[in-house]
This record gives sequence, structure tokens and C-alpha cells, in this order.
Amino acid sequence: MTRSSPRLGTFDAASSIKPAIHAMPAYRREEPPATPPSRTIRLDWNESGYGPSPKALAALRDLRDLHRYPEIDAHTLRHALGVYIGAPGDQVIAGAGLDDVLNTLAMLLLEPGDRVVISEPTFGVYRPLFSSHGAEVCDAPLIADWNLDIDAVLDAAECAKLIVVCNPNNPTGNLFDPDAVERICAEANCVVAIDEAYAEFAGVNHLPLMDRYPNVAVLRTMSKFAGLAGMRVGYGVFPPALMEYLLRVMPAFCNVSAAATATVLASLEDLDYLNDIVARIISDREALIARLRAIPGVTPMNSATNFVLVRLPLADAGPVVRELATRGVFVRSFGRPDLRPYLRVSVGSPEENAIFVDELQSILEGSAG
Repeated sequence: MTRSSPRLGTFDAASSIKPAIHAMPAYRREEPPATPPSRTIRLDWNESGYGPSPKALAALRDLRDLHRYPEIDAHTLRHALGVYIGAPGDQVIAGAGLDDVLNTLAMLLLEPGDRVVISEPTFGVYRPLFSSHGAEVCDAPLIADWNLDIDAVLDAAECAKLIVVCNPNNPTGNLFDPDAVERICAEANCVVAIDEAYAEFAGVNHLPLMDRYPNVAVLRTMSKFAGLAGMRVGYGVFPPALMEYLLRVMPAFCNVSAAATATVLASLEDLDYLNDIVARIISDREALIARLRAIPGVTPMNSATNFVLVRLPLADAGPVVRELATRGVFVRSFGRPDLRPYLRVSVGSPEENAIFVDELQSILEGSAG
């Protein structure tokens, strides 16, 4: 008996990929300068310039049980976050960064063709994340002075499953009119997720809206005010009516590692220190804005966050951002037409902020010359 030769299949990788993925851009890091700079000042990702609290660092040093899984439902973590924000722990979902929490919410709500409403320019993760679930991501653009167009949001939301309001907004840094946010919550017939990742710098808390409207969720992160960007812990407070179903799609352990859990719990026991750091960052931010205003043609936007959006006297901030990188100072620029003249700079230490301003002024003077 002769054995037949094995059948050779034809595998077409592209045809096996979900259609929604084909049009999505990939995360790409900025190309580094051709010649590595002698210093590196990172002011491009809205991180804390002061790092974690001493108790968080001590907890990380003392961690020994890395061979054990954390709690499968992250009960202790979720309840500690609930105590901090002022909500029941059984209404909290955590995740490996806030985008992981958004992904859990998308798994709960979205099927291909469902509509999600955002207001651009806003946090760049929303559009690709929800698109990856096959959602139609509808933009109700911000209007003058980066304000919400309430009627456009509500019109777009008539057939929507989800509205996301980023407040304070990233990358513009401003707070929206609270009456505008509340009207969206009151009149929308879908879930309204308010992303207040920068709440600690703005002094805002949208939890009272959850008491008045059953469709509101509030999202936060430990990355910014607590200096734990590298630990990747975000969380959200959700309506009780959703929790039974969210727990069915919540990943085991909330996707939060034992190390991240330990540092978050320790940080929440070091709030006096962290609140002092927040006050320091706010003071640093205002000093940075004042110095930028002194540069001819440069217009920093008022900010309720730990970053500043800065309009340059140029049609395109991109070349300036690239030149800053060659000098070892990293900030962000954006390809959107409405943001092309702007760069975004995180608030660093006073020394880092001073170097950024000096280098920016030098580049602009050279450009004018």
C-alpha cells in the first residue's frame, strides 16, 4: 500500500483576520534620532515626573510571593479602589491599564455594527479599540475652544450603545462644562462612560452623576497621579445593573499582576504623600505655562491635567518636536489637521521643564532667523 503525500494547504493570513482590523493603524513608536542624544528627558507620555510613593516602592521591594497568583476576582484591590474613589467595591472593575477596562466594557456591550460616540480630538485609544470590536466609531467633534457640541453628541447617540466623554480631555487638557456633561448623561439612552484619568489634577469627581443617572460609568487610572504608569492599573465604577454581566466578561485576576496589586494597595495607604505630589505638579504646570507664554508667538492652553497643549507660531509642530528629540527632549505632536500647529508636553520636574522651554525657544528663534 502506498501512502499518499500530505495535502498542502494554502493559508491566507489576511483573509483570516477580522475585517475591522484591516483598516486599523498599529501602535508605532516614534523613530529615535539618528544620533542618540546625550540625555533623555521624557515629557511625551503624561507620566509623573516624581515617580511612585515611598510605600509603593517598599511594597515592591518586599514582595516575595510571586509564585502565587493574586486573588482571582481582585477583591481586595477592587474594594481598596472603591474606598479611595468613594464607591462600593463590588461596583469596581480593574484592568491592566484603563484601555483594558475599556476593552472589558466593549466585550460586554459591542457587536459588529454597534455605534460608539466620541468627541475628537480626544484620547487616541478609543477609536482603534472600539473599532477592533467591529463598532462604528462616530465622531461628534469638539467645537470652539475644545468644547463639547452637546447636540451633535446626542444626535449621534440616538442609535448608540456607548458614549465616551474624556474629562479632562486628552490631548487638549481642558475641562468641559459640567452642565454639558450632565445633559449628555440625562438625555442619552445608552451607557455614558466618563474617562476622568486626570481627575486628581482637576479636582473633579463624576460619581455624583452615577447617583442621578443609571447609565453612567466613571473611569480612572493609577498611572498618572500615583506615578504607577509602569504597573498598568486602571479601574472603573459601573452601574449596579451592569455588574452581574461585567463579572462574566471580566478577565481572571482583572489582568492585574501581584506586583501591580501590591504597589496600588501601598499607594492608597500613602495618600498624603501623593496629594502633596499632585499639588507640586499643579504648581510646576502653572510655572511652565507662565514661561511658555513669555516666548513670542507661543500659546499654551490652560490645563486641568499633568500636561499642556502648546500652540506654536508654525503651521506644523512636527519638525520642532523632531528637533527637540535630537536634543534629548521628547514631547508629542499630532497628525490631525486641527492639532498640527500644537505640541503636547508633560509636566516634568522643574529642571526638566526649564530645559524644555530653553530648547523650544532656541529652536523657534533659529527657525525665525
